[in-house]
Amino acid sequence: MSPALLGLHDVQKWFGGVHALKGVDFTLAAGEVHVLLGENGAGKSTLMGVLSGAIVPDAGEIRIAGEPVRFASPRDAHAAGVAMIPQELDLVPGLDIAANLFLGNEITGAGVLQGRRMRDAAQELLAKAGVALDAGLLVSSLRIGERQLVAIAKALAADARILVMDEPSAALSSVEADHLMRVVRDLKARGVGVVYISHRLEEVARIADRVTVMRDGQVVGECPPQAPQAELVRLLVGRPLSDLFPPRASRVGKPILHLHRAAFDPARPRAGWQAPRDVSLTVHEGEIVGLAGLMGVGRTELLGALYGFGAVGRWSGTVEMRGAAARLGTIGAARRAGIAYVTDDRRGTGLVLHHTVAQNTLMSIWRRVTPFGLASRGLERRRVAEAMENYDVRPRLPAAKVVNLSGGNQQKVVFAKELMNGPSLLLLDEPTRGVDVGAKTEIYRRLRGLAEQGLGVLVASSELTELLGLCDRIVVMRAGRTVHAFGADAGEDAVRAVCESGDEERAA
Repeated sequence: MSPALLGLHDVQKWFGGVHALKGVDFTLAAGEVHVLLGENGAGKSTLMGVLSGAIVPDAGEIRIAGEPVRFASPRDAHAAGVAMIPQELDLVPGLDIAANLFLGNEITGAGVLQGRRMRDAAQELLAKAGVALDAGLLVSSLRIGERQLVAIAKALAADARILVMDEPSAALSSVEADHLMRVVRDLKARGVGVVYISHRLEEVARIADRVTVMRDGQVVGECPPQAPQAELVRLLVGRPLSDLFPPRASRVGKPILHLHRAAFDPARPRAGWQAPRDVSLTVHEGEIVGLAGLMGVGRTELLGALYGFGAVGRWSGTVEMRGAAARLGTIGAARRAGIAYVTDDRRGTGLVLHHTVAQNTLMSIWRRVTPFGLASRGLERRRVAEAMENYDVRPRLPAAKVVNLSGGNQQKVVFAKELMNGPSLLLLDEPTRGVDVGAKTEIYRRLRGLAEQGLGVLVASSELTELLGLCDRIVVMRAGRTVHAFGADAGEDAVRAVCESGDEERAA
């Protein structure tokens, strides 16, 4: 039997008095995708730092193809065939793709840079990674999903045998994530071993050959990829899945949003944009209503059209806010109607990443804290301090750049910003995407708390377990239409069957 491509045995690491890695064992075979799960602080990043040569362990052994190795630097790891794709991609935006792929290893002849040869070689690497991009494009012109694929091609340029991917899909759209999955499967077929770090439990069954869960600096379990999500959650947080969700509403109030046979006509129709065309649903005070359905059925478009985000246009049919006809279709109209919206892309459209927590938090109420055009620093500080306290944003540093916060804390800043206006209806698109289970639990608790204060919540999520645990009712969508509504006691199999079937019933 051939040795494992990668073997870590009894790896230990201390940072001062903190025991960050407590005797970790981890193996990876050639052509295997080994998913590593764990909350923030579980030790995943430290372990991957050891593997990539960025962190020198205090004890333990690393073997590559059965041979013991010692990495004193990332250069040593690269030489051994280990490549790491961090969550914050190490690409140079001002250079083209070819220059990024061969950065530090440029193709030269007689001391002269061979630009054409380098672009041709880069084009071959892109094709190998399944990336249909021109190698002469500037990285700054690429979408985040395209940059992720370029980073994979860069690893192939270094002849990586072991590829470590840290939260590769966290900032990707569903289409980009699907493409990423195909590329990873292609790498696996070529014999590359992939360590895939993720917070997204729904990805496990799609991509993993094996799953290892870390908690508090140690491995707490290894599971097959088909393991129930409830078992993965139990290993991640040390308690049952049911404990993650707060109790549902005991009663609800008056209707806030009411749609009946409502349709949206965008001013500028876009290819691939599924306009809401026959939507009936109601959201009451104190109620959390979920939107379920397969990818591309129009959940995101419905929320965007209600808020005027991503498409401006006109609604027809019955569209009411608190019993009165509402003329929605622009962001201004939505805000005047008392609607707030949390986008599914917090890094791209929900936040200004290189601005501070304070600047992002105050964005939606800037006029109120700048009376007569003059900034009221005292009022600004009070409002930001209250928001950070209310939403438990950590660290409590208003001047901290949002880009440096964890995914969970970035999402808390988005919530704080959108709720500054005191809305009556909150629209949420994939509110826990890219955050760990602990942060998800906190978000669920806060959403239920907002509902108990009388807020209505309409939430779209691709995680059916999340909708079933959190929501008071679930409405299923298909092709821009609402087709069925379920109560809080619905079973997962029943909801999934309607999501995947072609049978249509009118939602309530």
